[in-house]
Amino acid sequence: MPGLSQTRAYLALVAIVALWGSFPATGKLAAQDFTPFVLAAVRCSVASCFLVFLLVRSGERVARGLTPAALRIFLVLGLAGIWGSTQWSYVGYYHTTAGNAVILQAGAPVMVALTARFYLGERLRPVQWLGVTVSALGVLLVVTSGRLASLRIEELRAGDFITLAALTGWSVYTVYGKRILGTLSPALATTGAYVVGTVLIYPTALLAAPLYPVPRLASFAGWFVVFYHGVIGAVAHVWWYRAVQVVGPSRSAIFMNLQPIVGIALAAALLQEPIGLWQLGGTACVLLGVGLTTARGEK
Repeated sequence: MPGLSQTRAYLALVAIVALWGSFPATGKLAAQDFTPFVLAAVRCSVASCFLVFLLVRSGERVARGLTPAALRIFLVLGLAGIWGSTQWSYVGYYHTTAGNAVILQAGAPVMVALTARFYLGERLRPVQWLGVTVSALGVLLVVTSGRLASLRIEELRAGDFITLAALTGWSVYTVYGKRILGTLSPALATTGAYVVGTVLIYPTALLAAPLYPVPRLASFAGWFVVFYHGVIGAVAHVWWYRAVQVVGPSRSAIFMNLQPIVGIALAAALLQEPIGLWQLGGTACVLLGVGLTTARGEK
């Protein structure tokens, strides 16, 4: 594949993040019929098959890239990004509102910065730690529905915490992916991660099946979302890594700020979710924190 210019990389990031911003609302819509674990398994299976097809069609010498080191990379990326992030994101959507999920996911740059701090040893300046704190306040506003002092534990949504856990997986996927992209192409890394991650999802889906209603596999909306998330989402993963190669992980993560705009609008339009003042306040804090955390030049 030809390399991306910086301008095209930025345009790709805008399109990718707008696409991902639609995932909580459309994913929650489909999870009502498919259940979250089944939706994740079917969606990732479709994505894996599609990515393998694209990889073979591209003429890339796949066999030469399947070294023991590459397989270890696929395992880490698949465990963090597909099993840990994609799968549990759907579970989070099911157990919280789509609006909450997309606001929490907007904190991705902060999670990426913290992961880079502890995994890569990148130092955070005081203003960046301030950004982490402000984003954490925004997360608290969202999780507690603005009632920081009066909310009882039983009123908290489990899906909010599951979404945050899934975000941790995404940050590992992004930071670790940046480190290994010099040895593997984005297409091979993404395909390998999807295939391995999908295999890991199957036993989880089987174990969780008794906890949810029987999936309504005849649902048109469910299958539409499967192919929308699976095919277009899979291509987005490849282009995400290509863009990260050009502009770097921290600067790429800034574009995640577009997610709440798209996500909250779709949650209101598709699911009739109300937009609360606490959500707007939480969004403002998260995005301000993101701005402070990423306020550094990336060479």
